[in-house]
Amino acid sequence: MESSVGYAYEAARDRLLPRVEAALQEFLDRRQAAPAHYGMMRYHLGWADESLSPIAAPVGKRLRPLLCLLTTEGCAGDAETALPAAIALELLHNFTLIHDDIEDGDALRHHRPTVWKLWGEPQAINAGDGMHVLAHLALLDLVRHDVPTERVLSLARRLAQTSLVITEGQHLDIAFERREDVTPAEYLDMIGRKSAALIGCAAVMGAEIAGASDDVCTALERFGADLGMGFQIRDDVLGIWGRAETTGKPAGDLRRRKKTLPSLYAFNRSPAEERSVFARLFASSEPDERAVDDVLEMLERHGARHHCEKMVGRYSAAARDRLTALPESSARSALEALVDQLETRDF
Repeated sequence: MESSVGYAYEAARDRLLPRVEAALQEFLDRRQAAPAHYGMMRYHLGWADESLSPIAAPVGKRLRPLLCLLTTEGCAGDAETALPAAIALELLHNFTLIHDDIEDGDALRHHRPTVWKLWGEPQAINAGDGMHVLAHLALLDLVRHDVPTERVLSLARRLAQTSLVITEGQHLDIAFERREDVTPAEYLDMIGRKSAALIGCAAVMGAEIAGASDDVCTALERFGADLGMGFQIRDDVLGIWGRAETTGKPAGDLRRRKKTLPSLYAFNRSPAEERSVFARLFASSEPDERAVDDVLEMLERHGARHHCEKMVGRYSAAARDRLTALPESSARSALEALVDQLETRDF
């Protein structure tokens, strides 16, 4: 992004991301037993190759730890103090990704084989479980950063509750695969649990660490939830209409028979006689081009893309409005720029 507001997030990311990576690596480096166990985690995080030798592979956006550090700074706190929480959030997020890959049967992530694909499902489950435990242990290091014990206990409770909510969302996501009557409202509730909950947690944890008021903490939790909803719905749009060179095959989510908001919106607006078009696609183990094209035509007819893009815009506007709880600062500018970036991203 070329605007000065857009530059604010790029500058904040470039300043904070190396600190996140260094702290995350240092935390994992403390684990000396069962080196291959932690090696699989390093592989997943982009620091090791298939032989567990060090490399620099593509990594995720590290969105959740960056959000935590930026909201800490936006509430006049010190990002250094919040680093244990940032590590915890990233480890918890990656635990969910390792398990999601197993449950969804996904063989690739960031253009590399997934952990289960290389080492089998049992070891991948174990690596994911280990990351989940490490996330909660990492958070307790806040005590060493002079965060009051009572506040650390509150944050630990919040992280555990968020972990539980995420499993609820994943349960619903898997259950929806077997149902033909999922409504858009049910889908939005599911992604609120599976995707948006952790982003909301990241935003409010930074505020809590900085000692922000209850009103500011509530505003930032809602900011994160709105941002997370818009982020996921934008993902849904890109999963069908994203550029092929960025997302893989055109209409990739349809080819994988993945039920997302655009298809659910169009399906629920279709008369009964047209719903067989969707049934044919989702019932096939390998949908043919005709089935994909027919569903794309249905999505176009019912304005599914326009509807979803409007929803992204509404959630993004709500997220921006929540940020008025913060005073003007470079951190707030970076958060505003992040909203802009996620609203219009094409990857």
